[in-house]
Amino acid sequence: MTRVAGKPLVAFGTALFGALGIASAQDNPDAKFLTDAVRGDVAEVKLGELAQQRGQSEGVREFGEMLVDDHSNALKKTAELAKDLNVIPPAQPSQEQMQTHDAMARLSGAEFDQEFVAQMVKGHREEIAKYEKQAASGESKVAKLAEDLLPTLKEHLAMAERLQSGAQSHDRSHN
Repeated sequence: MTRVAGKPLVAFGTALFGALGIASAQDNPDAKFLTDAVRGDVAEVKLGELAQQRGQSEGVREFGEMLVDDHSNALKKTAELAKDLNVIPPAQPSQEQMQTHDAMARLSGAEFDQEFVAQMVKGHREEIAKYEKQAASGESKVAKLAEDLLPTLKEHLAMAERLQSGAQSHDRSHN
């Protein structure tokens, strides 16, 4: 069996994508952002579904429902823009995101709630920083999308922080 070295194959793939007008995430910051955003939305939908199934508190289950709704809507917008810009949106979360989901799926009760909320606080803080950076990057459609989605991410963070501090509801009116 002949083995092909990885680098020339990657270079060939990058050249092929370029020739086809398909943006490569490694060469294009907008394409990378869109790819990461799609992965993040898919992961959040899956975690939201898990929270609805495994959450002990009503607040965690309601928050999970909100994550599914909001990130499903964001996923539609992000994937649509990716396709418009000839970026192939991924169908699955990253390996790290899948490992987080699998670890969360092994938890139950108060332990699940505590870890889930901690993950949501940490993850949304990281995502907000990425979206703010992208929103400030210029006048592109991708920057506008990031700017449009930031309020929802900030709302999620605020709710996760309220849950972490012991509040049981994610009432949107506390913003």
